[in-house]
Amino acid sequence: MSSHYESVNTYLNRGIVEANITFAKAHQTSFCIAKFGFEVDLEDGFFFKDLIAFIHTELGFQTLLQQGNDTFLIILRDFKIHYAKKMLKKLEHNIKQNFKIEIKNIGMTLFDASDSYKSLLDRLDKYYIMSRLSTRKKIFYGTLDFDFYETQNKNDVLTSILHKEKAVTLYNLYNGISIKEEANIAKFDEGIAQLTVNAPKIFYYTKESFTFIQHDRIPNIIKAKIIKVDPAKSLLVLANLEFLDASPLDRSYTRVQPQKPINATLLLNKIKCIDGNVDTLSESSVVLHVKLVDIEKLIHKELVDKEFDVSFQIPTVKGFLTMISAKATIFSIINETIVLNIQPNTFMKTKIRQYVALRQNGLLVDLKQQLKHLS
Repeated sequence: MSSHYESVNTYLNRGIVEANITFAKAHQTSFCIAKFGFEVDLEDGFFFKDLIAFIHTELGFQTLLQQGNDTFLIILRDFKIHYAKKMLKKLEHNIKQNFKIEIKNIGMTLFDASDSYKSLLDRLDKYYIMSRLSTRKKIFYGTLDFDFYETQNKNDVLTSILHKEKAVTLYNLYNGISIKEEANIAKFDEGIAQLTVNAPKIFYYTKESFTFIQHDRIPNIIKAKIIKVDPAKSLLVLANLEFLDASPLDRSYTRVQPQKPINATLLLNKIKCIDGNVDTLSESSVVLHVKLVDIEKLIHKELVDKEFDVSFQIPTVKGFLTMISAKATIFSIINETIVLNIQPNTFMKTKIRQYVALRQNGLLVDLKQQLKHLS
């Protein structure tokens, strides 16, 4: 009976994957496919049922399949790999918060028009196996044109890809918010890239030292140094192109910097632990700047892995202050900076979202005034 079920499931999965391949080729679209592992305990079947229901909902009811024992496939139709990667990272985070477990092994790739069922699944399996073998809990991914994990000549790879598709998207951060700009590769030679950008916005780059590049065929964000800006030709010249395994663009929620200092308090069991200033804030995270002595206290008392409460006040649209409090865990500590993952309730999340929108609007007005002044 079990063997019959497994055989039916194998053909069912193949039929669904091949249907997506056929549709993508016929309509010149694409999709991402991911594979993750989770050891199912049938003695707690209802927990697994709730987990799958949660995953299916978080993915926007995209296709979710079982493949073999304790491995599953996700098909994300009409998804670019950057957005798919961001969605899976958000899914990982939300599963950890809601179910107190971790999905440790995830591989992902982007469908290519030249792919067959076998080539697509072989490439997916490659990244899934890399994830299983790695000691780092992370998503491994790549495309047919680009493999971040293989040793190869960076310039040769970029020359090949940029010759096929010249359109890129540039991103820069302005006080925490992402500024997006479509551009085209005019020339790429020996690691130097010349890009044509929108004429009214070219002046913005005179104030920046670097930019982030996103390309649909390259799953990693590229950081590049700005070495020349030519407003007359709307030309941007970049060098020192660096592939990033993680970047600020991977964040699921927009972070903004406060206009005025915001003091925050970190409490453990309702007792004040440390104070700090909010450096950036989003719906899912707070970055605090604290004293070095407080960092040392957290480490010395082995409190880094504890669950805290964080509280602070943020301005409202009408200029009043509203108190925000949420459960928080330490994601990372860098010098005198603590990055907190927060779990605000629905009401608190709404207030944070309103504040982020308020700051975004204000920052965009400031940016437009700066661009007008520069031009």
